[in-house]
Amino acid sequence: MLARVKPGETLELIFSADDHLQTLIYHQSPVHALRIDMDSANQPIARIIERPLTKKTLTSSGTIDDSLFSAAQRAGLSDAITLQLAKIFGWDIDFALEIRKGDRFRVIYTAEYLDGKKYRDGDILAAEFINRGRVFRAFRYTTPDGDTDYYDAEGHSMRKAFLRTPVKFTRISSRFTLKRWHPILKRWRSHKGVDYAAPRGTPVKAAGKGKIIFRGWKGGYGRVIMIQHNRKYTTVYGHLSAFNKRVRNGSRVQQGQIIGYVGSSGLATGPHLHYELRVNGVHTDPLKVKPPKIESLPRRYLADFRKQIQPLISQLAHLGETQVAHADD
Repeated sequence: MLARVKPGETLELIFSADDHLQTLIYHQSPVHALRIDMDSANQPIARIIERPLTKKTLTSSGTIDDSLFSAAQRAGLSDAITLQLAKIFGWDIDFALEIRKGDRFRVIYTAEYLDGKKYRDGDILAAEFINRGRVFRAFRYTTPDGDTDYYDAEGHSMRKAFLRTPVKFTRISSRFTLKRWHPILKRWRSHKGVDYAAPRGTPVKAAGKGKIIFRGWKGGYGRVIMIQHNRKYTTVYGHLSAFNKRVRNGSRVQQGQIIGYVGSSGLATGPHLHYELRVNGVHTDPLKVKPPKIESLPRRYLADFRKQIQPLISQLAHLGETQVAHADD
């Protein structure tokens, strides 16, 4: 362990009155340390020291004036909890395009304290997000088998079969339309996908798990990857600058796995991702299609799930709109 000491960690040395090393304490963090004492035979005795943390439940709520992060900061939420919130609801809400002034959120989460001061945030237990009048609620639940996930009040998983956006983009440069003036071909033609403008080299992720059925160069698409998700859905990722070398034709990929990088190959005027969603072979607007759900909780767990979330539902309902995070002692 001492061979892996990192910058910022502390070594404490305690010497006896005759200047012999008596104790060495390796402080890996404020709560974790390795203590080595020398016994009467000058042999080392090592033990792990763990300082106890106190867990508390915190609540917070806020209203969005400009962005989720600024509203969350005003509500006393850390970036870590804000990212959790965005991830939980990211399947239903596009936080880059769909957030509006007046949207509201309520959160119940845990945090751990050391000597009366917050040491780190834990997990969101329950949350509500009201986006343009649509109400979304999520509850953290661990099954008796040990599987943990977030579900709505009916026990449906918050996760969906597809990511809302497969790339971190700066803007949408072109939307799905049956009639668009092509800037290179100089003629009207349909645009059966969405173009996400992003810096060259930005990672592109698989929108869902599936099998790569094409990886290569394809006309105006340039470098393109096509993924078959099941018999019904296919996604297409065009104008890539490069492929992830680990994925090839026939490769199985997981949702969120990096498959390539933004570029401007093929018929493109600048770096962006051209993204398509085909349903039963028919091009569909990715921004409008409702992503299919995945597994719900097994029926044998529903009674226990509803019993556990009932207090959280009541607590969410009573959170004030302008409440700042506080501890439920």
